Amino acid sequence: MVFLSLNRHSKSGIQNYHSEIWADKAGYYVYLPSVFIYNFQGESFPDKIDQKTGQGFAIEDNKIKTKYTYGVALMQSPFFLSAHILSKFTGYPSDGFSFLYHKAINISAVIYSLFSLLFLYFFLVRYISKKAAVFTVVCLYLGTNIFYYSIFETGMSHIYSFFLFSCYLYLAPFIVEKENKLKYFILFGLVAGLIIAVRPLNILFLPVFFIFHKVKISDLRTNSGKYVLLVLSVIIVIIPQLLYWKYSSGDYFHYSYGDEGFTNILSPKLIQLWFSTNNGLITYNPLIILILAGLIYYYKKSPGKSILIGVYFLVISLIFSFWHDWTYGCSFGSRPFVEYYSILVLPFGFIIEKTKSKGISGIFNISLIALLIIYNLKLSFTYDGCWYGGMWDFSAFFELLFGQPK
Repeated sequence: MVFLSLNRHSKSGIQNYHSEIWADKAGYYVYLPSVFIYNFQGESFPDKIDQKTGQGFAIEDNKIKTKYTYGVALMQSPFFLSAHILSKFTGYPSDGFSFLYHKAINISAVIYSLFSLLFLYFFLVRYISKKAAVFTVVCLYLGTNIFYYSIFETGMSHIYSFFLFSCYLYLAPFIVEKENKLKYFILFGLVAGLIIAVRPLNILFLPVFFIFHKVKISDLRTNSGKYVLLVLSVIIVIIPQLLYWKYSSGDYFHYSYGDEGFTNILSPKLIQLWFSTNNGLITYNPLIILILAGLIYYYKKSPGKSILIGVYFLVISLIFSFWHDWTYGCSFGSRPFVEYYSILVLPFGFIIEKTKSKGISGIFNISLIALLIIYNLKLSFTYDGCWYGGMWDFSAFFELLFGQPK
């Protein structure tokens, strides 16, 4: 996977829309050179570097200004520091924006995606067999846009959120079990804080813990001291973001997205979000149909949780469709859903476990899943980063699907 990601970016160069530090990706990343190289002094940055990297951040009044939060940069930091040290020894410019820094982001995304699948596996084996869990996570990775964001758009926030969501689900049972230990509360709080620090809208995922594990008020009272430490752990992770906002805007609490917001709240674009040729979730990721069909199988096992996951999918879909640009710009298959596959995968796991693998029906089932995976991989390799056709332009979409890899 590391080779695949590095090879994919080997001909794209740097400082263009295919590169790892460009536009949104540069906005997430810029905290790293700001902290470790330039001490947040805008005048020390390379000349016009904000323009050369797609204006994902701005240099104004000697300050580095980005609307994106610092969580992605924090998670990329070990890889950034490795690239920084290597740049000094290999002759590459150690300015935070040269070749090795770009490659470090690719490696970072691949590593986090692999650990995401591992934690997701540990979460799933509490509910389904080990064999079904392995098959489920492999199909999820290859059959959805998780693959795209771990190999192609490695600097975006989604693969990092997916890793954190998977950790969150893995750790949650340790909080509610009778022999819960303090270290798990602290670790859980740090993960929850980082979930918010990567992307504030990720806060929508945090209630999953209370809903899924039926946490009661009495449970909170019994472990009140531990929950206080959990909350403090969340706050500790968020504090650096508040300090940055104070530095960049003058206020500790700041809405950095300006006029961008949920302006479609009275006219949600739900059908477009799911089915449009312009980044429609199901159009680009038809495996989602099987994931949602799995709710039927899961309902027989756990009606309450099945309904909750189904309702949760509808709620986050509505919220995503409220956003002023429901296509989310140059994305692939409604990218805000990437991290939420971590919980949607559970009903998919049940459909995998209940599906026959032998005989005529087995051949059909395996062939269908294989076809959906091939569909996703083919589309991933022919997609050029942005959709240039119309909202319902299936003619252009099929040309893309059956076209030559980019």
